[in-house]
Amino acid sequence: MELLKRFFGSDASEKPVDDAAVLREYIEGFAASDDGQRLYVSIHAGRLVRSLQLTPPGGPEDRILEMGAYMQITPALKKFKHYGEVRGCHLGPVGQVSEKVATSTTGETFHCALDLFDAEHDTFPYPDGHFKTVICCELLEHLSADPMHMLAEVNRILKPGGFLVLNTPNICSMKAVWAVLHGEHPGLYQQFIRPVHGYTDPRHAREYAPSEMSKLLQAAGFELKNLETGPYGLQSAPVDGSVVKLLTEKGFDTHLRGETMHVLGQKVGPVADRFPKWLYD
Repeated sequence: MELLKRFFGSDASEKPVDDAAVLREYIEGFAASDDGQRLYVSIHAGRLVRSLQLTPPGGPEDRILEMGAYMQITPALKKFKHYGEVRGCHLGPVGQVSEKVATSTTGETFHCALDLFDAEHDTFPYPDGHFKTVICCELLEHLSADPMHMLAEVNRILKPGGFLVLNTPNICSMKAVWAVLHGEHPGLYQQFIRPVHGYTDPRHAREYAPSEMSKLLQAAGFELKNLETGPYGLQSAPVDGSVVKLLTEKGFDTHLRGETMHVLGQKVGPVADRFPKWLYD
């Protein structure tokens, strides 16, 4: 954690930070003791850091909810984004709460309550207008039944003017275009998952296009404030130059072709279209 000390001096708690190297080191510190977490963070470091950078800062009176919280960026929401209350949630029996504790290599300990419920079916266990910000990372693509239910509930629990930070795989990435041109599947994670002890993690049900993000957020009562794409890791995956050349020569846009989409939306009103026709039959 030498970089943290050099960056902040003796006190990191009062200073907001968006420096990528500092955020990465902090995240890695909480993942170091677990092989699975360490591997995941090594693969997703770029996405995790960018998600934090896009998260609006809070204050002692503000609350933030991280959906699908695995304690990777969760501690940083308190330390670097300064939210007074950081809450998490997971898929599970509605009404139950799981208490999680994460410890960094520096000895810093972070406690977080994780509420269990089904984001596609259950009413979220929070009152209207409870949070300033909701983070929904790598979750949307797993929803197979009713993704607008989740977004409608996110709208409900956000304050007027509150924020939604979302990232999800980009089905229109250069990697996906390359796959289609070579007769392969464009999806990032299309494999079926072997059950473990009778349980199967939700696989990707639908991966989205950048052009759908504005429509999705508008239907849910949000204004799109930011849309960008980037790599999962610290560097973009190598791109086949012939694919870029082909798209350019044929007049196709090469913008927004990264592996993952980063979206920032701001609540501007109630849900406008509960079942948008382009998404629901």
